This record gives sequence, structure tokens and C-alpha cells, in this order.
Amino acid sequence: MKFFIRTLGCKMNWLDSARMGAALENAGHAVVSDETVAEYVLINTCTVTAEADRKSHQQANTAKKKQKQVAVVGCSTRVEQDKWAANDELLVFQQETQMLEHFGVDTKNLPFPLTSRTRLPIAIQTGCDNSCSFCITRIARGTHSNVPADSIIEHIKEAEQLGIKEIVLTGINLAAWGCDNTNNAQQSRIHELLKRILSETRMPRIRLSSLGPEFIQSAFFDVFADQRICDYLHLSIQSGSPGVLKRMQRGHGIEEVYNVAERARKVRPDVAIATDLISGFPGETELEFRETLKMVSEIHFAKLHVFPFSIREGTTAANMDEQVEQSVKKQRASILRNQGKDSRQEFIQSQLGKIKQVLVEAGENGWTSNYLRVNMPMKVAGLIYDEQLTEKNLLELN
Repeated sequence: MKFFIRTLGCKMNWLDSARMGAALENAGHAVVSDETVAEYVLINTCTVTAEADRKSHQQANTAKKKQKQVAVVGCSTRVEQDKWAANDELLVFQQETQMLEHFGVDTKNLPFPLTSRTRLPIAIQTGCDNSCSFCITRIARGTHSNVPADSIIEHIKEAEQLGIKEIVLTGINLAAWGCDNTNNAQQSRIHELLKRILSETRMPRIRLSSLGPEFIQSAFFDVFADQRICDYLHLSIQSGSPGVLKRMQRGHGIEEVYNVAERARKVRPDVAIATDLISGFPGETELEFRETLKMVSEIHFAKLHVFPFSIREGTTAANMDEQVEQSVKKQRASILRNQGKDSRQEFIQSQLGKIKQVLVEAGENGWTSNYLRVNMPMKVAGLIYDEQLTEKNLLELN
């Protein structure tokens, strides 16, 4: 069959889609880039918010109206099973393996999913045991589990042989690697895994996706000092208010965030620190919102991802008292985004004149290890170059 994959949601979903695509191609099916010529449209759904669920259903219905056979899989199908089951025009699967087996794939020997010739995401962990009051992921993705270190090392060595220059370690609760349970943050052994990767592979660049600050131990910073690890930390925070964090049941406070920022900058002065923030969480007062603004100002984040709180049915937060007005949520999100833009520009300005290693990708653009996009004309994609950062080649500079 000819198939086209639509993917919604996080990096893990995109990696899941890459795995499914590689497995289907290996079994003799053909992936197409033009949906109009596909016989099947495969939709990898997201359920992180009510809006994500709505979009997942919308994508499926749109494809069906175009007279396509539609197969649906992913987080939404696991959380909203009854809603999906009500649409008998779709093929609905709760697990990737179920869908792959339906199309004749041997799931015992899945192929290597090559998503790029320069950068490759590698899942080292999945699931979560935490009970954040706004989050449905622990239901959608199941309980925490670690990918064995030997398997991770083998995967990276395969990537090396294919000429990949950067891996991105991904997971639902990435920094919890090594824990028996994600509620036991002190069990994290992400630093030990990084040591093994550094000593047993020659991968030039090792990038980390989102990290919970409570899992980052002192030993992490000893490893983070190695130049092969990208000096970019995306911390999963959600708020700068102690009161809001408590209602969110995040498992960390503000102190951990300041500690990570301070210690990371001691060993990697050019580190870019990014975060996600939710505006207008239930009960968020003006004072609590100002606490978040204060944290953003003091930590000098290199990038902010800001989202107004969205009620997600099935979470504790959906039934909390003192829901914030939609207009207030949007206003606060706008203020945070503007502050984030200013902070981003300050960080970029701080990097002018410095010589950084840039990994060139398609389109003659590349990325520094601290995630600045650089124009690299006449350079070969897939190679790393030393480049001085200037007002002319930094693409995000106002």
C-alpha cells in the first residue's frame, strides 16, 4: 500500500511515527509525501490538551472525507477509547504494534528509523508515574520504564555508522532515566548514562530534550562540562510561583530551578536555558503571576514556550475551583511571551563575536550546540564547522 503519516504532538510522537514508517517500508509498503496519492492515511494522535484531542479527531475526519482509508494510533486512542470506537469508519489501534501487525509487519525485528542525515532522536525512556494535576500523559503513555543502556549505546553506534553527527536523547520524563519510579527523583542516573555514551561512542554532539529540574543531581554537572554534550537545557518547570507549583503537584520548587541554572552556567557559560510555562493555572493570583515574571527575569531564559492553561478532561486541574478567566489567561500568556522575546534577544546578543561549532543541515542553515540558528551558505550539510557568530549570520537576530 501507499501510506502517508500525519503526526500531532511531541517529539516522542514524531519518533514513534518515524519508527512506524520505517517498519512499514521495510515490510514492502511505500511512504508517500503527497497525501492525495496515498491509499492509507495514518494519524499519530495527541491528547495532551482538549484542543490536541479535537485536532486529532479533526485530522481523521478530514482524511476520511477525502475518501482515504484511515488508521489511527497514539495517545488519544489510548485515553479516549470510547470516543474513537464510536467512529466505525476508522481503523483504531491503541498500540503501535497492533497497527503494524495489521499491515503485516514483523514487530520482533523492527528496522532502524532514520529521520535525518544530520540529527537523530533516540528514546531512552518512556512513561511517567508522577501525578501532575494538569497532565494526562501518565495515562496516555503508561508507567515509567528505562531503555537499557546497552541498547542505547548500540543505537548510537548504528547512527555513527550512518554518518549522523548529533543525537537527541528523548523521553516522556527523560531525566528520570535509571529510576525505578519517577516519584523517586534521587534515583536518577542520567549522568551515568551520559558518561557511558561519552566513553563508548564517538558521537560528536549529544543533545538532551526536556528535563525535570528535580532529577538533576550534582554529578550531572561534572558530565555536562564535556563539550560533546550540547550546552542547551530545556527545563520542564511550568510556573515560577511556589503556590502554583504546589497545586500543580510538580514535585519540585523554585530553588531547584535556580540551582540548575547557576551550576550549569558555572561549567558551561554559554549554556542556553529554555523552559515551558503555563499561564492562568486554576487559582493563579496576580501576585503568583508576578512571581513567575520575577523568575523569568532573574534566570534570563534563552527561550520560553508559553501556553494558556487548557482544561483537560480527566485531570485533577479540570475540576479545581477558581478557574481563571480566558481573557486573563491570554493576557498573561502575552506578557510572558513578550518577556521571553526580550530575553531571547538578550541571549543572542551575548553570543555575538563568539566562535561556535555549527552543524549544517539542509537549506544551508545550521545550529550551534546552544541552539542558535545560523546561515551557512556554501557549506556541506551534515558537517560541523567552526563559525564566528555575527549580526549577518544569526537568523533570529532582530
